[in-house]
Amino acid sequence: MGVVGLLRARVVVPRSRVGEVLNDLYRFGEFHVTEQDGERLRDVEELYARARSLYLELEATVRELDVTVERGPLQVLLSGDLPDPEEVKVSNVAEALDLIEREARPVLEELRALRQELSSVSERLKSLESRAEVLEALRGLGSVGAELRQLRRFHVSLFTLPASAVEEARRALQDFVVVHERIGEGRALLAVVCRPRDSDRVMRIARGLNLTPVQLDQVPQDVEAALASVREELGELRRREGELRARLAAIREEKGPRLAALRDLASELRESLDRFREAGIRRAAVIEGYLPEEMKDEFLSAIGRRAYVELEEVEHHTGHGGEGHQEEAPPTLLRHNSFSEAFRPITSMQGIPGYGEIDPTPYVSVFLMVFYGIMFADLGQGLVIAAVGFLLMRRARGYLRVWGKLLLLLGISAATVGFAIQEAFGFGIYNLTGLKPVIELVEHHGEAKVLSQSAVLTLFSFAPLLGFVHITLGMLLGAVKYAKAGELGEAIFSKGVSIAMYVFGLLFAIAFIGAGGFDRMFVSQDPAPLIGVPIAQLGTISVYGVLASLVLLVLGRPISGALGIGHRTSIVAGIGAGLLEVLENIIHFMSNTLSYLRVPILMVIHVALMMLVNAAWEGLSWASLPILFIGNVGIMALEGTLAFIQALRLHLYEFFSKFYEGTGSPFRPLRLESRLLRLVFR
Repeated sequence: MGVVGLLRARVVVPRSRVGEVLNDLYRFGEFHVTEQDGERLRDVEELYARARSLYLELEATVRELDVTVERGPLQVLLSGDLPDPEEVKVSNVAEALDLIEREARPVLEELRALRQELSSVSERLKSLESRAEVLEALRGLGSVGAELRQLRRFHVSLFTLPASAVEEARRALQDFVVVHERIGEGRALLAVVCRPRDSDRVMRIARGLNLTPVQLDQVPQDVEAALASVREELGELRRREGELRARLAAIREEKGPRLAALRDLASELRESLDRFREAGIRRAAVIEGYLPEEMKDEFLSAIGRRAYVELEEVEHHTGHGGEGHQEEAPPTLLRHNSFSEAFRPITSMQGIPGYGEIDPTPYVSVFLMVFYGIMFADLGQGLVIAAVGFLLMRRARGYLRVWGKLLLLLGISAATVGFAIQEAFGFGIYNLTGLKPVIELVEHHGEAKVLSQSAVLTLFSFAPLLGFVHITLGMLLGAVKYAKAGELGEAIFSKGVSIAMYVFGLLFAIAFIGAGGFDRMFVSQDPAPLIGVPIAQLGTISVYGVLASLVLLVLGRPISGALGIGHRTSIVAGIGAGLLEVLENIIHFMSNTLSYLRVPILMVIHVALMMLVNAAWEGLSWASLPILFIGNVGIMALEGTLAFIQALRLHLYEFFSKFYEGTGSPFRPLRLESRLLRLVFR
């Protein structure tokens, strides 16, 4: 579980058998191809060019049709997700490309013809609409049009324009005689009378205003007949345009998802073939990549019969290995059990673990459930969230199924803690179950309900301890990371001593709180809270422990360098770095620990909000059901999201920052699969 061990493979194959080995690798599947370094292989180059051309054409078509294959959570909940991908068997890469092209080509050709015809119809429509507008304007002039053509001493220009632009045009042409008349819906006819020598100036102003000119010398003798003919043709063209758009919409609905699936397959082929392209030397091809350790025998059986195969173990890269780790880092293949898999998206938010780096997903799966359950403690609402998550998990596929499982587990966690405090939808259920709450947050004084101060203080005392466990685990994992990288000095004298300083600091705080001040801290024989050890003894141990930790932090780097388990450094530089780390630890320990107070705060807020909503039941009884329903839905949506964000924050900032880098790259197997299609090599 976690990061899977890999083997580095080098496959040497004669150029004449590259195609066969290529097909065997796709058939094997669990092989991550690295970027090759060498001459380009002609056969692979040809396949890549075909895949790239198909992908670009399909991508442009899918974008133009605005096809969306993915379904949102609400769509999945209401109508279910898409069916499982259809399996199509192929023998080789060329056949896979033939399959994509054979299925896509007829649709692409039809779409191309439809687009061309639609473009032609649209251009003709635009031309005819402009012609109809001119004829409409001339018809409005009647016999005046003929008279205007007769003028000799004056020049008359006619324009059509939007009715809203008439005033602007009149202002721009105020030096001339201007008249206008509405000729249709939202349009107007503008006549400008000027001296012949000013006609060019009028046309320049008209072009600046985007006015459409009407040429008097192109007016037909029978305007009515011409207008009727244009309108008839416009009607036919609009009907044809509607038919073409309807056909495009039908293709988008019927063939769009399939085209998107073919596009995705072409994209996968293009990307994988791109990594194979430069793998040649003079007489052979060398293909390098990675495979899971447990599939060694299967790989040798599948590829070794056609090519020479070298396998070697992959060294772990933790990011702290010095100069020996400058080579390309191996990819990371993650595997989790059914429980931890639901929390993989949380880890991915911070990045994929590098190969050999500690995978935090198992730890996240435990602590995130604990934090969320405490912050959103409610049996009824937790079960509702779990039910939504279960429905989404059953109906969805892919990443939505993982998020559905996460929602299910978080709902179960909230319901479990809600049952522990005997609360469902804000109402106490201890009278129904006969069980006593683990902690009673609500006190009853007659008919009045108030928050229990003692219970709230107990929660606020528990939260720093929960944070202590979480932060200490993060620092311990950080020490393990440095130890695995061979930096024992850093692991012991920095991370290890910091953990000791944190532990003794917590013991000091417990002794101080139990004594009530410094004056009794070293003399009181009363048992310390939570531990039971006499306060004086605990105070003495904690002070000496903190002082010893401070000394080791300050002197740790020079000591580790002298012992040969760390980097050699000057005493002044080592002590300076140690002093900075002491100051940083003091600040971080206090701020990080106090940050976990958000856990009980959100729990108290949830209880207070539910008390406010449920007050309607006390006053209105059954008539308050709509208020209760809306209030519960609102609180589940708002506070459920807020609790998740805060639980997530505690991991991203307080936990991951202690040890996790997340700079890995994903293992990309040679699988050709989309939402609707899966290619399987025979």
